[in-house]
Amino acid sequence: MAKSITQIRSLARSHTRSAINALVGVMRSTSATPAARVSAANAILDRGWGKPPQAIENGDGALELVHRIELRADFQHLRRWRKSVEQAQSYTFKAVITIIATGFLGAVWLGIKATIGK
Repeated sequence: MAKSITQIRSLARSHTRSAINALVGVMRSTSATPAARVSAANAILDRGWGKPPQAIENGDGALELVHRIELRADFQHLRRWRKSVEQAQSYTFKAVITIIATGFLGAVWLGIKATIGK
């Protein structure tokens, strides 16, 4: 049976302490190759402190800061647009309910007036 991503992630995380201990063992081992020791040390640092920032490459080289700022502004605009659409949907639903309730109350009032007037 296929496991969900959450189950796999949880299973992997349950072995974190053992994995870190294995990496530390390789890093400290004098019999390990220097490349293995450096690789283990880098893996430990990456998990403890995060990976160093990487430049994002496009066809012309590193993505410039201006592009990142524009991208952030675009996402902020999309977020505001999504919120306004959600708000409009909420107002539309409230307006429909109000119209239905008003129509129903108007019909009841006309019925009462017709009954009293006879």
